[in-house]
Amino acid sequence: MNIINIDYEKGILESDFFTWTIVSNNDNKFLLLQREDNGRFRAAEADVKKKHLWEVKEISYHGPNGEKFFYDEDSGVIGI
Repeated sequence: MNIINIDYEKGILESDFFTWTIVSNNDNKFLLLQREDNGRFRAAEADVKKKHLWEVKEISYHGPNGEKFFYDEDSGVIGI
């Protein structure tokens, strides 16, 4: 999916089809995102420079302060 708009202050990213919440921002280069869809959470990773994002079922994302993230469809994205 293509990134249409990013509002860093509100923590929202708009793609071709959905609006996502920014969970983690790695220097405005890479973003970890989530959205709720019919009671289930969806997760995505975004490459800001390439203006592209892709949905993921497993997360291999490390935050800027060394955080690691876990994704669960029922709970959403959780930082550990």
